[in-house]
Parts: sequence; structure tokens; C-alpha cells
Amino acid sequence: MTVRPPIVGAEKWSAVMRNAGDRCECKGACGKKHDADRKRVQGRCDLENGKHVSKVGQVVLIAMPRDPINEGDFVTAASLPARRLAAMCPSCHDAVRRRIKAAEKQLPPQGDGLFGAEEFYVDPASKKQADVGAA
Repeated sequence: MTVRPPIVGAEKWSAVMRNAGDRCECKGACGKKHDADRKRVQGRCDLENGKHVSKVGQVVLIAMPRDPINEGDFVTAASLPARRLAAMCPSCHDAVRRRIKAAEKQLPPQGDGLFGAEEFYVDPASKKQADVGAA
């Protein structure tokens, strides 16, 4: 079954799907093994564009940056050429995003903001006000 391309960026999406052979290009970036015939060999996700999967329905592949960490946010995929985009099924796409967000949380915090916030601190007038502000 063929899947209609998105309204915006249809040519680019079609080129990415054609390059991928209408199959998810995830090779483990999502955290799954994608076992090739259960031989404990790292394979490629077997979900295809238009394939029906139980509990999910029809699979519609997503074009995302091949290197989402260095390419920036997923929104910038529209500005990238088709050769720098990969086809991903929704489950692999979401897992990659979750792994990136988890890695970002492990990074040390960036430096102080543009302005210091110390000048805006006001001592509470009472113990009750301090308790409310602590919550």
C-alpha cells in the first residue's frame, strides 16, 4: 500500500523514501537491536512505509536528520537536502528523540544567564510567606 507524501516538502520526502527503499533506516540508534533473523547481528528496522502493524496501524515513515545532534532541532529537517535525511518509523524516531533528550539532561548546565538574578531576590516578610515560596 502506498502512503501519500506530506503536503509540505513532498518532493524531498519522496526522495528520502526512495533512497531508503521505503523502509526504516534505523540500525540501532533507537536502542533496539533490530536482530537480523535473530542471529544476534545488528540489522536494520524492518518496518516499511504503508505496512500495517498491530496496535499501531499503518506505518508512515518520517524524514529526520541523519545526525540529529549536530544538525540541530528536528524542525530544521525541512532546510536540509534529501541526502542528509534518513527515513525512520515513528517508534524509532520517538526513541531517538528520547535518547537525545536524556543525553542533554546529563550535560552540565550552561553558564549563568545574560543577567544575574540576585538583584531580584526579596527576603520573605514572614515564615508563612517563606514556606509558600519554597513550594
